Amino acid sequence: MIQKAHLLTGRPVALLLDDLCIPRASYYRWKEDQGRAEPVKRDRSGGTGIVPPTPEEVEKVKSFALSHAAIGYKRLSWTMIDRDVAYLRPYQVYTILDQAELLARRVSPNPAALRRPADPERPDQVWHVDLMYLYIEPRWFYLVDILDGYSRYLVHWRLNPTMHADSVMLTVQEALDKLELEQRTSDRQAYPGEPAIVHDNGSQFTGGQWRNFLAGAGRRDIRTRVAHPQSNGRLERLHRTHREEGLVVEPSNYEHGLSLMEQWERFYNHERPHSALDYLRPVDYYRGDPQARLDAREDKLSMALAKRQAYWQSV
Repeated sequence: MIQKAHLLTGRPVALLLDDLCIPRASYYRWKEDQGRAEPVKRDRSGGTGIVPPTPEEVEKVKSFALSHAAIGYKRLSWTMIDRDVAYLRPYQVYTILDQAELLARRVSPNPAALRRPADPERPDQVWHVDLMYLYIEPRWFYLVDILDGYSRYLVHWRLNPTMHADSVMLTVQEALDKLELEQRTSDRQAYPGEPAIVHDNGSQFTGGQWRNFLAGAGRRDIRTRVAHPQSNGRLERLHRTHREEGLVVEPSNYEHGLSLMEQWERFYNHERPHSALDYLRPVDYYRGDPQARLDAREDKLSMALAKRQAYWQSV
């Protein structure tokens, strides 16, 4: 039923499972069983129990975890699969790391009640715009980020010397120009009024200059709740990731800051697995085929399971 709905609608399998409140792990375990003459009996934790990781796999996981100490076990699991290090499901990696006392533990804040726009259904339907302060000797600069709401892809950014409305509008216009050029030179469909622009109530977005700019560009304006930064939570999370992972080295000058940001943008968009995207990369959802990537992972896991079974049968 899920695959039929995917073929008829084109909607990613992961989102269909969320719509139906079906746990993704349960669905993929069911798919795994369909290819066997006799389903594997599972324990209550969802594991196969009778096919534990091989000693070689355990050592590979521990070694990879030691060299990526700040990564949580789920992101670690999918990164290892994508990089062909080890093909284990997150619960198996969790068990290995827990026993080896290598789990990266983080304290999660209590989520506040949100009131935000509905989630977008395709790339370039909604863009989030916000500013972040960045100190570069001897003064503050203002990083303007434009994030695609569907894919979490960092569409465009600019490191500006001021936080005035004209600086923000210039950054948005540059991003729109790049998108329109891409649409003209490819078969990507353009939807009227899209991308809509989500922003907070900063002074850059509340004046007539901003309203006239969006009207002239034919874009829809979405303003978040006053004094409620979680309403623009995707960008708030991006800025936190900037500070925790991407911009941890203090820039020595403006050119150095640009270089650091360019390197981080490439890594964030094209290499870093994102927890909200089934631990795929933003580029996979923005201009790729996320379902093909997810299916490739499942193929790797199935082949690794067969090898693991053969290993334990031979010892």
